Amino acid sequence: METANPFKELEPDDICPPHLKAELISEIDLIRNAITIIDLYVGDLFGLASVLVNPDQVIPKEPNLPS
Repeated sequence: METANPFKELEPDDICPPHLKAELISEIDLIRNAITIIDLYVGDLFGLASVLVNPDQVIPKEPNLPS
């Protein structure tokens, strides 16, 4: 006897209108781009703040390459 798949009941029968789908995608792109810009300008700020709080911490400038 085959049991019914309960996950099939979770799938909606409605269809998203194309204009709403485009708006959702544009909002997601806007959020992703804003996070990228924030990470670009503020991402190193936390590293700088941690060095200022703990100045004994050593951060390597470049990896040691064989001569």
